[in-house]
Amino acid sequence: MSKSSVQDILAFIQKPSRYFGTEINSLHKDMTAVKLKMVLAFPDLYEIGTSHFGIQILYHLLNQQTDILAERAFAPAADMEALLRREKQGLFTLESKQEVCRFDIVGFSLLYELNFTNVLNMLDMAGIPLRSSQRNDTHPFIIAGGPCVCNPEPMADFFDAMVFGDGEKVVLQMAGLWLDWKSEGGKDKRALLKKWSGLEGVYVPLFFKASMDPSGYQLLEPAQADIAPSIKRSIVADLDDAYFPERPVVAFGKPVHDRLRIEISRGCSRGCRFCQAGMIYRPVRERSARTIVELVKRALDNTGYDDLSLLSLSTGDYTCLTPLMENIMQLCQRDRVAVSLPSLRAGSLSAALMRLIRSVRKTGFTIAPEAGSQRLRDVINKNITYQDVESTVRDAFDLGWKVIKLYFMIGLPTETDEDLDAIVDMVKKLKTIKGSQRKKGQINVSVTTFVPKPHTPFQWASQLSLEESRRKIEYLKARLGFPGVKLKFQQPEMSLLEGIFARGDRRLSHLIEKAWKNGCIFDGWTDRFNYDTWQKTFTQCDFDPDFYTTRQRELDERLPWSHMQSRVDGAFLKDQWQDSKSGEKIADCRHGKCHGCGI
Repeated sequence: MSKSSVQDILAFIQKPSRYFGTEINSLHKDMTAVKLKMVLAFPDLYEIGTSHFGIQILYHLLNQQTDILAERAFAPAADMEALLRREKQGLFTLESKQEVCRFDIVGFSLLYELNFTNVLNMLDMAGIPLRSSQRNDTHPFIIAGGPCVCNPEPMADFFDAMVFGDGEKVVLQMAGLWLDWKSEGGKDKRALLKKWSGLEGVYVPLFFKASMDPSGYQLLEPAQADIAPSIKRSIVADLDDAYFPERPVVAFGKPVHDRLRIEISRGCSRGCRFCQAGMIYRPVRERSARTIVELVKRALDNTGYDDLSLLSLSTGDYTCLTPLMENIMQLCQRDRVAVSLPSLRAGSLSAALMRLIRSVRKTGFTIAPEAGSQRLRDVINKNITYQDVESTVRDAFDLGWKVIKLYFMIGLPTETDEDLDAIVDMVKKLKTIKGSQRKKGQINVSVTTFVPKPHTPFQWASQLSLEESRRKIEYLKARLGFPGVKLKFQQPEMSLLEGIFARGDRRLSHLIEKAWKNGCIFDGWTDRFNYDTWQKTFTQCDFDPDFYTTRQRELDERLPWSHMQSRVDGAFLKDQWQDSKSGEKIADCRHGKCHGCGI
């Protein structure tokens, strides 16, 4: 597709800046001067995808390589899709405006289960057959990475290879093997897939045969004797040595995270039993304060941002957070750059640290108690108390914050209506706290239905039925309708679909493809999500959602993701599942004994 024809199209759509590809720090290489051409494809809108720092890392890392070019493609909005289909134009990349089907490798980021139908839509718009078995030597390799790969089976039929774990090292290894394969003639795609399957963290679905036992459970076995029976998660051991872009792309328009984002650590050792990220990103690895300060300085100079976010699963647990913040604030105060810590834990944020944060500009403030009662917080191993939450909220209001967001889940194992009442009681108590101006602050309450995820102690748990999820939300709505409190919740139907995909098996590929053909895309957007169409698809496919959601799994059951080694020992997860039933807690292993998770 020529750049001139794209310019003609852009005159007829909303938000054309989504497709310019000429942002500050975007990279434009000569396609004729490289050997390998890759697309980094994100199955959501530009303003979502450009906010994901993993894309930024891979984009700049790959483009550093002399023989490799990497360009970006995002899911087009409805008006752009309609125009492209009407004009019979293929999905194109931002930088060169070349059609995606002309590239050698297309890599998708699988961050969220409700983006799965968007993957199929983008492949179709690119003119690429959906299933790997339908593609031939003229088509690009279609690969994937991201947290959803920890259970790759629902999407396995659509990909040639999938990367489990940290991608920085693996993507360069895969690219290197492609270059070798191409130099040798590049005709047998299966030969390259075989080489890729030997890399740590790389899963090639073609080499695993799925079958179903009489109970309806998926059995997955290597299709040939020389294929390892399991895939071990790839880990970047040292973040100081890991690549991080000093010149990130500055997105056009209004991305969801319109700020500079710096990853200060990876992994978490808190041991929350519901948290998939806390398990599959172990062990904890921190960037040194010196490295972080240097990254911040150079990236601010190269972007001009006036907001900075320090990223981590639990930023308050960073070993030297206060001195790090003091050094960063020395850089930021001169240019009025605000600093936010988006993943703070009640009890980990001191008043002194909060004063540092507000010294330039007060940013958002979110606390995640997860559950209202201490009993249920013990069940999920969320080691905070009401006093921790109250102290943090009181300090925030005293220091001038006017709005606090609280995050809760419903449907956690062993939850009763008394635990819901405890959410209401907590919010009511916190609402009475007044700040230094003797004014009460605003409390925003966000509620989602708990989705049991693979590789966690709760992977065997049942998920709330749709009816029960609706009932509990209505229960909270009726009791939290008082001034100064705003309640938001995710549609229970979305959570149900997320639960199906999170713990599904390879049979779901048929369901996903049928739903896409029925018109399901952008399922993570409330204005585009159509549960009626999904229900219709369930009926057409003779599909029983309860088999994947409300059914509690047996400890000896073969799980669809059993072949994916997260490096956290299965026996540890089982022990934690059993301990949760009695509310027995474990402490953060960074500050106490090792709990034998295996990492």
